[in-house]
Amino acid sequence: PSSFSAVPTTTTRITPAYSSPHTAITIPLTILSWNISNAQPSSSSPNPHQRARESSRLIRLACLEANAGTPPSSRRPSTSSTSSHGSRTRQPPPDIIALQESPYPTWGDEEFGSSGYVSMGTQMTHCGYVDLLLRSELARTSRPLPLRVGAQSTQQSVISDIAVNLPSVATTILLPNRTRVAVSSSHLAPFKENAALRAYQCQSLMKILSDECDNCIVIGDMNMRASEDKMVEKFDNKSWIDAWKECGSDKSVKFTWDSFVNNYHDGGFRFKARFDRCYVRGGGNDGLLGVNYYGLMGNRPVGKEDGGGSRGDYLSDHFGLVVKVDVGGTATVSEEEKKEEIVDLSGDD
Repeated sequence: PSSFSAVPTTTTRITPAYSSPHTAITIPLTILSWNISNAQPSSSSPNPHQRARESSRLIRLACLEANAGTPPSSRRPSTSSTSSHGSRTRQPPPDIIALQESPYPTWGDEEFGSSGYVSMGTQMTHCGYVDLLLRSELARTSRPLPLRVGAQSTQQSVISDIAVNLPSVATTILLPNRTRVAVSSSHLAPFKENAALRAYQCQSLMKILSDECDNCIVIGDMNMRASEDKMVEKFDNKSWIDAWKECGSDKSVKFTWDSFVNNYHDGGFRFKARFDRCYVRGGGNDGLLGVNYYGLMGNRPVGKEDGGGSRGDYLSDHFGLVVKVDVGGTATVSEEEKKEEIVDLSGDD
């Protein structure tokens, strides 16, 4: 079977025991983030012309299957690389897909709309577009967040004094347990010399999200270097948590760029980096949002059955992230819900 075979849409249902009008419900969310390199073929592809025709389909199927080999949501942190041939129980597709370097604004809608996803908007960046896709049942209770900020000078980079759009897309989601979560997909400024600009972009984004919601998820290709970790970790009274570190700093899933094994680009300097990040902010003292899983996807070469066969042939120059969070909350239960004794998170899919 193909290593990128599609995952059938499944229904997630919670059956709580109602002992009062206010029932505590924890809702798991799976978030995928991937810089897809404009869906262009790898330089190591045996047949670049065929890959160019197939890339979009293979990327879509890889995203839909990225959660298949991961463990079910739990309160215990865990770390491992995801695998489409894992022996674990098959999990449903991701709830949220954050894309970077999408080739054009409507690409996400075109590729994922038929699989039950809705784009919350796109934004042009220094390379391609960022997109944020939600399962349709989440999209129905979501509201896009505007991300225009007043530009300012930084130590190493100067931006003109006009309002600019951050290289991100963000939305708020009202979950069935009445907890509101803000989520963003980002592609921050590249290159080492733009660290100050990245700090401005990242902190501006985090402030907008945290002003809107207590529970926040910032994910994407942040282009950050290790020396920039403290900038985020100290921001806003240390309220933002690095998901990779929260799950044990497992070195086997640390690097999202590894040109020693991924020969996507022909030639060039070989190095490893943790460009792609996920930061969460969890409801202040209430601790409503917790990370319980961090893994990689897109970190296996394309198989022969999908037109690959080279050890260095990958679908993108980046590996993607799969992050699972649990979101707590107390829902007010109606008389009708008490009779049905079920909360349906699946919508019509």
